[in-house]
Amino acid sequence: MSRLFVVATPIGNLEDISPRALSVLRSVSLILAEDTRVTRRLLSAFDIHTPLMSSHAHNEGAVAEGVVSRMLAEDIGVALVTDAGTPGISDPGSRVVRAAAQAGIEVLSIPGPSAAAAALSVSGFEEPEFTFFGFLPRGAKELRRKLQAMAGTIRLAVLYESPHRVLDLLEAVGEVFPEAPMTCSREITKLHEQTLRGTAGEVRARLLEDEKQLRGEFCLVLNLSGTQAPEAPEAVEQSAESRLLELLLAGMTLREAQDELVGRGERRNRVYAAALALRRVAADLLGEG
Repeated sequence: MSRLFVVATPIGNLEDISPRALSVLRSVSLILAEDTRVTRRLLSAFDIHTPLMSSHAHNEGAVAEGVVSRMLAEDIGVALVTDAGTPGISDPGSRVVRAAAQAGIEVLSIPGPSAAAAALSVSGFEEPEFTFFGFLPRGAKELRRKLQAMAGTIRLAVLYESPHRVLDLLEAVGEVFPEAPMTCSREITKLHEQTLRGTAGEVRARLLEDEKQLRGEFCLVLNLSGTQAPEAPEAVEQSAESRLLELLLAGMTLREAQDELVGRGERRNRVYAAALALRRVAADLLGEG
């Protein structure tokens, strides 16, 4: 019976791979790998010799079509892996899964390591819900707009970032949420695993103290439970002059326009002053003294 196994692999420490994952990787006829060189090292560590095929972001659509056709024709099992972690979560894999499911092939999850879950588990935040955003937009304006949209709606935000851009991300977070507590985890499950705690500004300062810390992939957990949505800008009050002018343009006489505004509740002396101002403007435009 054809089956597609979505297999989570270690994000650092090879000992985190599950016995079930190893069993599946040995038993299937083919393993789809984001980078066959990376996966081959994993397989070699456990003496697994299953054939590999490359399936990454740039060829996944074509690979999915071909592999699904083969699975249906040959009735084989296939495993799907990425370089680290769980396929389809900020990694390729979704198109293969979708193609298999649409073809009626059973898709099974072989759960395991996840940087997001690991970072949440060591954050210490007690919020009952979180939102996973993965990698945020690269552009400065788009990034700040995305962060601002979280205020008042998101309790815990989980973000991924590369070592080359993490300082920019922390700077933007510090500008939008200067007081929000957060954790910043890197090298999760590896020898130099580290989790920094504090505000974005404090964490950024710690990283700048030692640039050796700017290595590995980062996972940030932002506690936004106390933040408020930005207040809408106050509406600019329309002047009595502009409202009189609107009524004049609609066809009223100046006297009719004055009576209309007074009838709407505008103070009579304010309307009278506005009418005088309009008369002066009209006189100046017409060249009258």
